[in-house]
Amino acid sequence: MTIRAVFFDWMNTLVHMEPDRHVLSSEVCREFGIDLSERDALRGIYAAEEEMGGSRPLRWSPDGDPEVYLRYNNRVLAEAGISLPDKRTAIAMLQRFAERYKEVKFAVFEDAKPALLELKQRGIITGLISNMPQEMQPVLDSLGLSELLDFAVSPVDVNGESKPAAPIFLEALRRANARPEEAAHVGDEHFTDGKGAKNVGITPVIIDRYDLFESLKAYDRIMSLEQLPKMLDALP
Repeated sequence: MTIRAVFFDWMNTLVHMEPDRHVLSSEVCREFGIDLSERDALRGIYAAEEEMGGSRPLRWSPDGDPEVYLRYNNRVLAEAGISLPDKRTAIAMLQRFAERYKEVKFAVFEDAKPALLELKQRGIITGLISNMPQEMQPVLDSLGLSELLDFAVSPVDVNGESKPAAPIFLEALRRANARPEEAAHVGDEHFTDGKGAKNVGITPVIIDRYDLFESLKAYDRIMSLEQLPKMLDALP
């Protein structure tokens, strides 16, 4: 198989939050006397994101309905086997999360730019497929990724559709002028990135930076973007 185009997820694939979401979650829980390890927090976050799908919350504000955020945070705790706090405590935790999120910035993973550069040097088209509900070009410019990605597709480009729905992947294929069998998509969520890519015939690659998905056999799996070029070479 000759791969002509490689698409990338955004969060936890090319960039991460600083401080990372699972780190922040663990720290806030400890402030309230809840012992949640960073690794268990990350497992819980993935479980909550898979369960809630398109209804997963981004960031709570005090004037918003807290119920969807409480459900999300409770799923994170339940995945770790932790007893759920009472509602008053849970609301106070939401408020603290909101305060801490004001500190958050995007940071590019150290392996992202070298991997993108190697692909570009090979003549491979590179693109971003993000579920961020915004125009991504200004963010790429600010992080120095514009020259390494040929285009970016987000829900604003496909009438609000997001992964794993087909339109966002098909738009990336259109912009790359590539057939599905000529493309790969790299992302950290098998239930959005993996499922969505596979459903349209794109080769899915799961980046498992924290070795959480060892039992995931349905997709090719890498633990660093450094491994991506060699993995692409090994595709049948």
